[in-house]
Amino acid sequence: LSPSLNLAVSSLLHPGRAAARLAVTPREPVVPYGGSVQLNCSLSCSGGTVQWKGLDTNLGSVTSFPTHSVLHVNSATVATAGTKICQGTCQGRHYQRTVDLKVYALPDRLWLEAEPSTLAWGQPGILRCSAQGLYPLTGLALTWYRGDRALDNTDFDATETDEQLFDVVSTLPVTREEVGEDVEFRCEVTLSVGQDIFTRVASMAVSAQGESTEQSVAAATSTRSSRTAAATTGSLGTAGPATTTAPPPAPRVPTRDPTTALSSTCHPDADTTSKSAAATEPSSTERSAPRDLITGSPTAQPATTALPGSGSTATAAGSINWGSSPAEKGPEASVGPCSLQIWALPPNGTRGRALRIECHARCGGNATVRWLRTPVALSQYREEAAGSSSTLRLDRAEPQHQGHYQCVLLGRRSQEATLQLMVVDDSLGAGPAIATGTTFSLLGLIVAGAVSRRLWKHFRSQYELP
Repeated sequence: LSPSLNLAVSSLLHPGRAAARLAVTPREPVVPYGGSVQLNCSLSCSGGTVQWKGLDTNLGSVTSFPTHSVLHVNSATVATAGTKICQGTCQGRHYQRTVDLKVYALPDRLWLEAEPSTLAWGQPGILRCSAQGLYPLTGLALTWYRGDRALDNTDFDATETDEQLFDVVSTLPVTREEVGEDVEFRCEVTLSVGQDIFTRVASMAVSAQGESTEQSVAAATSTRSSRTAAATTGSLGTAGPATTTAPPPAPRVPTRDPTTALSSTCHPDADTTSKSAAATEPSSTERSAPRDLITGSPTAQPATTALPGSGSTATAAGSINWGSSPAEKGPEASVGPCSLQIWALPPNGTRGRALRIECHARCGGNATVRWLRTPVALSQYREEAAGSSSTLRLDRAEPQHQGHYQCVLLGRRSQEATLQLMVVDDSLGAGPAIATGTTFSLLGLIVAGAVSRRLWKHFRSQYELP
């Protein structure tokens, strides 16, 4: 064969030589302090090798396969954050990709106290907002509100702890003129980590009787979408300062894992006065290694916060096109404990192929399930809701559909479930088969041409044809 034909046949026989691609998912990994995450490095080359480089004691364990390598990061600390390097080789060529792992820490609630302990109508006082165990300070913002008006005081003091986290405190003096009837003061802390924005809110209102009530909004985690999440907690009476009847502080080290589903236990309701506060969340991208079926841990408390003693429960609920939950329509029916599950079929999405993500609640009675978080706008999916389940369908999965999916069970017994989904290229599927078929077709034509030429020479010499 001629050199040019040899080159063409070689390129067809080895399609991975020109098409090899090294990819790391998730591309922008974020993990909570004490949580876990998996980084998947893959190479679209059947005979290639992949490995993570520069591993140290803080990095985690590695599971390697012929075409991909998974880095498992467990019990993340501040030292875990940083650049991770993956290298691959394919038929003599070298590839490298880096990814920046971000670690964050945020308490389940803020503490808002008043001096004196009861903020009396028409009397001056000092408000103190505090949060323990935050990280990093970069991207942290604290804002005070009087009603809907943001105040100028955005200063806070930060103290570093032994775990390299930070305890934050901010004070707000209020005059007698500012402490009016039905006036609400609010402290809001937002933490921006990559594409994620995490929000905590605590508020204190003054009534006409001179009573002050303190409320703390449970975790409202957001990404870059226009949906909102709301939470409610019971009010506090005037028998003592806010700290005496509020729940104990959340653990300094968060235990929420982004690769596992989040759910809460069901708590009995109580006849306590509740008031809701909303935290706006912007859309989402990202996340980490996939799991085909993820259920909530009964010990985790993500967007649900129970108040011991009062029995009231903070409830996560969306406010756009979600309708009314049973708790909003009337007394909640007596139902058994609920479990919330989320999964994808197939477990890993394939680019250009159909995909569905389903969230299902198993309860003793009727339940309403809604989507709280998706990598792209909810309108880009075909949503099907039936009974106690909701399904998102895609005719063609694309890389932007990869990331963090979160659904919520509405009602006072709120639960959440989370799924990390990965969408992979079908580079090792139909491509090689097509290339192989084309190669054999080309070789067949070459062989047929050579045989025809030999036969023609044979017949021409035998019959003395011109």
